[in-house]
Amino acid sequence: MKTTMKTFLACLLVCAVFGGCVSIPNSETVSPRYFKSKIHGGPRSQMEQINFVKLRMDKPAEELLGPNDVLGIYIAGITGSLEDAPPIHNIGSSTERPASGYPYVVRSDGTLSLPMLPEPIYVEGMSLIQAEEAIRAAYTLKREIVRSDANISVSMIKPRTYHVTVIREDVTGTDMRSSNSNNSTNGRGSSYFAGIARGTATSLELPAYRNDVLEALSQTGGLPGLNAKNEVVILRKAYSDEFSNRDYGMDTGYAQSQVARRYNESGEITGLNSDLGILRIPLRVGPNDVPPQLTSEDVTLYDGDVVYIQSREAEVFYTGGLIKGGVYPIPRDYDLDVMGAIATAGGTVGASAGSHQSNVVGKVGSILPASRILVLREVDGRQYAIQIRQRDMLRDPSQRILIEPNDVILVEYTTFELWFNMLYNTINFTVRYSDFK
Repeated sequence: MKTTMKTFLACLLVCAVFGGCVSIPNSETVSPRYFKSKIHGGPRSQMEQINFVKLRMDKPAEELLGPNDVLGIYIAGITGSLEDAPPIHNIGSSTERPASGYPYVVRSDGTLSLPMLPEPIYVEGMSLIQAEEAIRAAYTLKREIVRSDANISVSMIKPRTYHVTVIREDVTGTDMRSSNSNNSTNGRGSSYFAGIARGTATSLELPAYRNDVLEALSQTGGLPGLNAKNEVVILRKAYSDEFSNRDYGMDTGYAQSQVARRYNESGEITGLNSDLGILRIPLRVGPNDVPPQLTSEDVTLYDGDVVYIQSREAEVFYTGGLIKGGVYPIPRDYDLDVMGAIATAGGTVGASAGSHQSNVVGKVGSILPASRILVLREVDGRQYAIQIRQRDMLRDPSQRILIEPNDVILVEYTTFELWFNMLYNTINFTVRYSDFK
């Protein structure tokens, strides 16, 4: 019996030492000390938000008239009888100011066509007071149609609007915290991907002097969410039309088709010709980077412009080994090191002897926890296996490397830990009080 037990233990030791107990041999791994992070622009936690007020256009001291403004004009005896009071508009409206008079629209050439005047009145670029003075002069000085003290008033019924489209790929209905908690339960990250809505578009009619990026974002859910890139992309229709109309033998809509083609091929709109009128506004910059020098014209939106918030769903890391396989999002605005990544996936860091990890595959009785951590990372087409020992990671912060997109984290037993735990599960120790007498 003793010979059989000795033979079994010897075979067990040989299998543990020479049987390939680890996925990647130590000789094929690299140390985290000499593996510098490749995160572009520095760690995420060091990035600072820009002043969001810069996303709002500068309003002039006095709002000026333009095409498609709807004015309320009252000229006693011309647009209404002397006995009738002018009609009232926008009473009770929370967005429009009260106005009075009969509605007249500023035409596309910036003029007003009014009764009994042989030629229109040019009002584009004027204030309401200046437009009222121009109308009074046309009826009293130039033509003497009404008396100089006639009741004439001009007010704004409805300002002109700009049709803008906002395309957002943010997470809808599920935030990052709920995704992470669900992921740690099922180990697959299914809720993270289920919460992403691609291609959600909203059409807006932005009133004049509120037609800017900040207004467009505020009406469609606020600033980009955690699953969106830290930038806002503006596609200018005016530039696209200009580019399409050039004498290059190109059909109308060439710019739009180029945007669609590039996006379908790569999933992002990078590398496009500057003639296409694409403006990128970063929302966070590094501590040594110069903040974007935005002008009021940069953030002003016009008819046909598109505001695009792109998803960053590719920024994930994967887990495996003794932690259940899963996919988890990398935080957008702060750093996540390997210790935090293991905790996010439901693993236990720094487990003591005899304890178990809460999200371990195939739990068995063991006295030594798994302490070998591998981070598989691809750099310039080559895969590196970064080996980290748990005790070193707890003692030395330089061992806790930052997680980057598409990293794979594996938790394994070392050869000694595997051998010791197998021996522990094979031999039953019975200790009695009488043995110590």
